[in-house]
Amino acid sequence: MITEKQKLFLRLKIVEGKKYDEIQEILDKSRKALGFWWKDLKTESNALRIVVDKWKKKCPEIDFDKFENWFENTIRECHYCKVTESKTNQLWVKYPDLTKRKRGRTLEIERLEPNKHYSETKNLVFACYWCNNAKTDTFSEKEFMKVGKVINEIWTNRLK
Repeated sequence: MITEKQKLFLRLKIVEGKKYDEIQEILDKSRKALGFWWKDLKTESNALRIVVDKWKKKCPEIDFDKFENWFENTIRECHYCKVTESKTNQLWVKYPDLTKRKRGRTLEIERLEPNKHYSETKNLVFACYWCNNAKTDTFSEKEFMKVGKVINEIWTNRLK
């Protein structure tokens, strides 16, 4: 079980990018203790790093806490075709060369309204690579939902 101090440690290190000297002072812990934590919290740090990387890449103007809450509490399926990350993984197993770029193993962050920025969580959804790529900035959410139904049929048939 991860303690509150350990959560704060990961946040200071990964989200805020603080150096060990600063963290030692804030948490009143030795460098050695922090080293043990870093080793013991590998799984938690990797999970947090995924969220931070997506936040920095797409939505740095959103407060991290707000983004993390959206990221952790949004259903992990494509908003348009409803494919889940586990189904995309099944597709990759069945079709190892699914895309040339190797994108599509995880859901991407997409904007509902393409002319609005990534600065509001209410404009964000998860989308599979194929829907995100096909929707571009041309189609509205309502228009693309029709295309998503067809893509869902194709993935469902391929997974049979």
